[in-house]
Amino acid sequence: GEEQKKLDVLSNEVFCKALISSGRTSILVSEEDEDAIFVQPSLRGKYCVVFDPLDGSSNIDCGVSIGTV
Repeated sequence: GEEQKKLDVLSNEVFCKALISSGRTSILVSEEDEDAIFVQPSLRGKYCVVFDPLDGSSNIDCGVSIGTV
């Protein structure tokens, strides 16, 4: 899809680290990653999370709203 911007990459890293360290997730599916992330067994929970860490990031330079979905 679209070109990844630095803020896309950073927000994806922050979300993944937070979700994994919560101990409540087993699979993460991010728009920024080609493949699903399977949480290691010692940190695994029961939820699968599908997310776009920074929706609308192509509009950052225009000053338009961005957010997480």
